[in-house]
Amino acid sequence: MHTNFTPAEHANFIAAKVIAYATAFLDGRHDIITLGRNSRSAQMEVMAAVDDPQAKAILDPVRLLIVSMMGTAYAVGDGRQDRWQQVMGALVELVRHEATELKRTGAQRS
Repeated sequence: MHTNFTPAEHANFIAAKVIAYATAFLDGRHDIITLGRNSRSAQMEVMAAVDDPQAKAILDPVRLLIVSMMGTAYAVGDGRQDRWQQVMGALVELVRHEATELKRTGAQRS
């Protein structure tokens, strides 16, 4: 973590990256193999993040989003993959909402 960032700001940066990974797949810019690779990479980054109460507010939904990305990447059958993609899309919106709340409450400086 860069020393100029608070744990909440670092968590919000991670959230933005995970949203970018998920939306790139949902928009068709990335394939399923890339989604799986990105979800594993993001999981490692979240595990290494500082466990701070304000950061946790965004990291918990990010963890759920990562699980849905993995579920999508490893789902067998079009029906299962479609359902996981729906969950992933809903969780993208949740993470975006929580990131906005982090800014609104002042946990993030900008």
